[in-house]
Amino acid sequence: MCSKEPQKIKGINEIYDQYDVYFIDLWGVMHNGLQCYPEALKVLSKLKDFNKKIVLMSNAPRPSSVVKLFLEKINLNSSYYDLVVTSGDVTREYIFSNQHKKKFYHLGPDKDSDLFKNLNITLSSKEECSEVICTGLMSDEDEKVEDYKNILEYFQKKNISLVCANPDEVASRGSKIIFCAGALANRYKEMGGTVNYFGKPYLEIYNFALKKMGIYQKVKEKKIIPFVIGDNIKTDIKGANLFKLDSLLILNGIYKNFFRDGAVDFDQLKKSVNLENIKINFYQEELSW
Repeated sequence: MCSKEPQKIKGINEIYDQYDVYFIDLWGVMHNGLQCYPEALKVLSKLKDFNKKIVLMSNAPRPSSVVKLFLEKINLNSSYYDLVVTSGDVTREYIFSNQHKKKFYHLGPDKDSDLFKNLNITLSSKEECSEVICTGLMSDEDEKVEDYKNILEYFQKKNISLVCANPDEVASRGSKIIFCAGALANRYKEMGGTVNYFGKPYLEIYNFALKKMGIYQKVKEKKIIPFVIGDNIKTDIKGANLFKLDSLLILNGIYKNFFRDGAVDFDQLKKSVNLENIKINFYQEELSW
């Protein structure tokens, strides 16, 4: 990793021919939780015109099948991409392989119950569980991490491990910043609890996607070159660094306060996320062609 200043690009058209597969984040890059960004849709359309593979990758703690239905509602249909992969998909694989060994408790809102659909498991109470599956705050519009101090202390005293199904700490919903499962998981870890994370920046989600597409070996042999586009340094860009891939940081999401008058203080931005040596190859204010 190095601290070389990222290069500002006006559009993906300046670099698209250098890469074959695009790992593109959803929330903050393609949409704001309420509607799609028209310019971002244009990027997908143009990349498809040039026969590029597109993997929409999300730390949503839900199955990709559910996320696809949401994307349809905001006019991001399947013609724009090759695959959708979520942290929920990887978490479901873990739950399925451990369903006879562990008793799971769901810490999160009811809307995330799709995570457990068709897995043939019965969720346990917090008193009887052996592991917690955390998908987020029960009411992320008005709750804060501090509100979970008591329940996290309860699990920590019982030495119960926690699975984080969404490593994102925050996300932007419209103009509002909300806390995600990653914020709870990180607090639990600070308290001395054991946490397993599924999703970006961890390599399992990238390998999961590449194997689904049947190109894992070719990427390993560097016959196919992936590229990462995201708005979160701790997940998207760190994942690119761990996978040794080039990346593009989008600044109109959770880091919009660092983007002023067309300039970015990257040193301050990296310090704010405690990743001063992270490598960011390119940046845009918003994803555009």
